[in-house]
Amino acid sequence: MGFLSLCLQIPNLGSIMYYLIFLAALPAYFFTIGNANVLQYYMPFIMMLAVTLTEAGKPNNFKTLYPIPPKDLKGFMSVNMINMFALIGLLIQAVGVGIYYNRIDVGVLLGVITFAITFPMAQQVLPLFIRESHERLFKQSQLKFKMNIDKYLVGFTFIVFLMGLEYVLITGLVGKMVE
Repeated sequence: MGFLSLCLQIPNLGSIMYYLIFLAALPAYFFTIGNANVLQYYMPFIMMLAVTLTEAGKPNNFKTLYPIPPKDLKGFMSVNMINMFALIGLLIQAVGVGIYYNRIDVGVLLGVITFAITFPMAQQVLPLFIRESHERLFKQSQLKFKMNIDKYLVGFTFIVFLMGLEYVLITGLVGKMVE
């Protein structure tokens, strides 16, 4: 029995594995190796990953991980818990940079950039991009992928794009402010 078929037989196993790996094991590992500073960048990323897994996994996988809008209590709790982790990481990052440079405006600008990319773009644009690319590129072509692998690939590619955009904006704008 493969892992995917096991996930389909046990409800919410994919979401449980996501919580155990990305919200418990990896942060604990970062603390254990003394690299807790990575969490400020990692925590906003987990929201983008949850959106991608939920959208690409439709209709069978990760249904309650990050449903927009939440349809039941499990989805509501999951969305808000992941948002809380992402927001904590964003705040740690913005406050830390503001304190490091001793300039509140630098921290606020970094927080606004990170918030704008992490929440509205990842919550609204990322699922739309996954759906539209699947419809326009892969459904009309002769290419057939198993288990929505094309959706996952497009989602992960767009996450890399969003994180690159965030890096360029932060280094460009914040870098000029602290010179």
